[in-house]
Amino acid sequence: MTIPVTLPSFSWPSKKAAFDEFRRLHTGGPYAVYDRITDPSHDLMLREVLDLHPDASEKIGAGVDHFYVGLTSDGDKFNVRPDATGIWIKRVDGSDVDFSYRTCISNHTAESDAKEGLRLAVEERRLAYREDREADGTLASDISGTMFSDRSEAQVIYDEPSWGQLTYRFAEGEGGWDRVLVHSGNGEVLIGSHLMDGAVHTRWLEFYDLHANRRLATASEAAARPRPPQDAWTP
Repeated sequence: MTIPVTLPSFSWPSKKAAFDEFRRLHTGGPYAVYDRITDPSHDLMLREVLDLHPDASEKIGAGVDHFYVGLTSDGDKFNVRPDATGIWIKRVDGSDVDFSYRTCISNHTAESDAKEGLRLAVEERRLAYREDREADGTLASDISGTMFSDRSEAQVIYDEPSWGQLTYRFAEGEGGWDRVLVHSGNGEVLIGSHLMDGAVHTRWLEFYDLHANRRLATASEAAARPRPPQDAWTP
């Protein structure tokens, strides 16, 4: 069965299609070894998939400054070709670490499952927000004022609280990430997408409507925004 892959701003019809697009960033694509990933869309794609890593907090560390193409052999790896490449993180403190987008996509956690379920539960609200901004003539970045020629170019961002803070506090109120149960929709999506409990779904929509502060930004602006600690906001 083909299983689509979804991220907040990107989607692919299958795992293979997702793996192929990520692989092109470091093999046969626009970047050579040790090149910084400079395209805002590529940067955003990597930041979004990194959030799904089982050890995301450890990988992110003090914060991601940027991504670059590195040699796999530069890490603590054995039995790899000397020319094998992968995606590396340059943290804001100057340290480096590699990470596997395959692991991010295939080996998810209770937290990543819950966040995906919460995200898809409000997807219609996110899209409606962009449509409303277009309808009232304010389809522009709230950071720079850049006008969007098409609403699909506009990234919906969350400002005080961030998306991470919003979902963290909701899950905390439910008793933890493992209490926000999801199901996979009979294998139609990569990560459990639908909130299993209707009461949890209702409480989440009410929490979201009360606290979510949506804004619009360009892809590069969205990628450049700092990611505050999840527990730094209290409703």
